Amino acid sequence: MNITAEEKLMYEVMKAIYESGIPINFKGSMVLKAFLMEAGYSEDTRHTVDIDGNWNSDTPPTDEQITQSLQAALDKSGINLKVSNYRKHGDGRSAGFNLTDSFTDELLFTMDIDVNRPIPSTKIYEIEGIRFCGVAPIQIIADKIAVVSSNKLPRCKH
Repeated sequence: MNITAEEKLMYEVMKAIYESGIPINFKGSMVLKAFLMEAGYSEDTRHTVDIDGNWNSDTPPTDEQITQSLQAALDKSGINLKVSNYRKHGDGRSAGFNLTDSFTDELLFTMDIDVNRPIPSTKIYEIEGIRFCGVAPIQIIADKIAVVSSNKLPRCKH
């Protein structure tokens, strides 16, 4: 399975956040790809353009606190990206962040962070020496079954 340069950078960001101790567990396509790679799956998968995560803490953070925490983690790891909040979190809505190149201001990818949703079971993944905490495979399967079993139509990206 191929990892694009953009995905490698996204995994580096996930590693920086994990190593910083920020209470974020990752989910979504990046975790599914890591799981498939660990399981020996070798076919290419759909490319993703964002990182998804869950922030869980005793006291809900403000969007500014999340932004500052993410930026500090990237700075400490020497990752030259700038974090900016473009969507505030709220009831049933994740916080949205743009990650842009610090030198060119080019938008490279986004990050969606849910705040204090129920905590799923997690595990540590490792891809090419990059470690991070993500949702467990059973949670990925449960989420996929819930989506296809609901009356909601998932967004299609063409």
